[in-house]
Order: sequence, then structure tokens, then C-alpha cells
Amino acid sequence: MSDPLLLYSTNVKLKFLIQQEFRSDTHFVWCSDAFDQTKLPGYSLNSHTPASSNPAEIYRQLVKDIRTSDKHSAKIAEQRASLMKRALDWAKAGEITPAQKSDIVYLVKTASFSEWQPLIYIIPIPAVCARLVQVPANKRAGMGMEYTIADLNRSEFDIIEV
Repeated sequence: MSDPLLLYSTNVKLKFLIQQEFRSDTHFVWCSDAFDQTKLPGYSLNSHTPASSNPAEIYRQLVKDIRTSDKHSAKIAEQRASLMKRALDWAKAGEITPAQKSDIVYLVKTASFSEWQPLIYIIPIPAVCARLVQVPANKRAGMGMEYTIADLNRSEFDIIEV
């Protein structure tokens, strides 16, 4: 099998909007070199990626939770906690002001279901390969490879809304 040319990441609309507004359209993403690892051959290491790190499964779970207005959605709660932590980290590092941190916290706490809509990012590897970080095995959800990009520019990815 040849080396992949694309990376995939599923993110919520609110995260995208916050990073667009408060981070100068620079995005932090976790990503994978397959959109749906369940479609890979069983002998592939990446086929052993759990649902929590599979972009297709993340997408499907968010869609299901939004459609059913699930107020106890674990996936939305996870996204909410992550955005709150990021706001605190950015403020602590001096990357955003205290007022901006307060705005982000407010947006996250009051977000409607539609703001948790999943967006699929399609990222060409050549544009980001120098900044692509392999997640260490002890921080991955399973055996499959996961990556992060801390400073993905908006010009470096496409978004699919389904």
C-alpha cells in the first residue's frame, strides 16, 4: 500500500469558530491517515483504532447525539471540556486575554446543539508534514497511528459539512 496523501479530522463547528476568531484562524487538530479505520484490512495496524479516535465514528456519534438532542452526550461533554481546558491554557500562556477566555467559556457553556455539528477536515499531508506530530503510543486510544497538528492554518485544509 502506498503512503497516504491525506489526513482526516472530525471537529465540532464551535471549535472551528473559536479557533477562527480567537486564534487567528490557526487550528489544533488530532487526525488520522484514514477517515474510517473500520474499512481498512484487518491485518492493518490502523484497523485497530478504537471508535474514540476514528474520524468517521466521531462524526457518526456527534450526528446521532445532535439529532436526538442528547443532553447527556458523552462526545459533546468531552468536546466541551476540551474547549474549556484550551481556553484556560491559552489564557495562562498569555495567548488570549482574560476577556477572551471569558467569552470562550460563555460560548462553550451556552452552545446550542447546532454548534456541536461535526465538520470533517481534509488535510493534504505535503502541506503539513514538517509540523505533523505522531502521538506517542501511551497517549493513543489504541494501536492505530494518531497525529496532531498544533498550528494548522485555514488555507491548509478543506471542510466537508454533510
